[in-house]
Amino acid sequence: MSDEIDRAQQRDAEDRDRAIEATRQRIAASFTARDRSIDGRCIDCDEPIEPARLQVLAGKTSRCASCARDHEHRMKGYRR
Repeated sequence: MSDEIDRAQQRDAEDRDRAIEATRQRIAASFTARDRSIDGRCIDCDEPIEPARLQVLAGKTSRCASCARDHEHRMKGYRR
C-alpha cells in the first residue's frame, strides 16, 4: 500500500512541477516583444480588435471585447 501512496505522491509532485514550469514560461513570454504582424488581431478568434478598445487600453490587449469577456468568465469559472 505504501508503494501506491509513494507513486501517487511522485505523480503529484511531477504534475505540480510541470504546472509551475508552464506558468514560468507564460510569464516569460508576456515580457517578450509581440510580433508586429499580429498586433491588432485577437489571439482567440483572429478578428481585428476594435480600434476604440486598442486606444483605451493603449494597445496592451490581445483579445477583442467578446473574446476578453469569454476569457474572463472562463477564468472566474462561470458557466455559459
